[in-house]
Amino acid sequence: HVRSRRQRQMCIRDRLNEGKEVAVKDKFEREFLSTLGLLSIKPKIIVCNVDEESLVKGNAFPESVKKTSSNEKIVSICADIEDQIMDLNNNERETFMKEIGLSKTGLNQLIKEGYDLLNLDTFFTSGPEESRAWTIRKNTLAPKAASVIHTDFEKNFIRAEAVTCEDFIKYGSAEKCKENGKLRIEGKDYIVKDGDVLHFRVNP
Repeated sequence: HVRSRRQRQMCIRDRLNEGKEVAVKDKFEREFLSTLGLLSIKPKIIVCNVDEESLVKGNAFPESVKKTSSNEKIVSICADIEDQIMDLNNNERETFMKEIGLSKTGLNQLIKEGYDLLNLDTFFTSGPEESRAWTIRKNTLAPKAASVIHTDFEKNFIRAEAVTCEDFIKYGSAEKCKENGKLRIEGKDYIVKDGDVLHFRVNP
């Protein structure tokens, strides 16, 4: 059995070295290919730099890229507009983006697409001293998410106190969210949602 696995690995390597395609037949071959660091099997985002008018209305060039790219995500940005946006303060930036019909910057769009492509979510913790963002895999259970902060949090997990990011911004704090019935008590089987603001209760 071990020899068979090694023979399959050598066969895959030989085909790749000869410039031939490899038809992935099962989980073993897929996992082996993932260890080789091949650029051709990595997830990709294609970024199209377009002019200002095409950013909102679109043009033929990104559309032609979409037709020839089956699995890649396509993001259109205007480098000139991005440069202008970065030179503005927050209030000016918001006004400018509304005037040209943009809901988010190209950089933020690229970050979101990257997280989606890599199957990642973000949750937040917030306290008197700082607020922090933490990156986890999608569909991560609360104890495993807590372990990103500290490994002991997973084994000593009791519960999570959760509010949505939107509610946290609206009411200004977890305490105000609780007063308005927006704070939830979640257990070990809770799947953390993108944008959750969490307070983990753990045994000392």
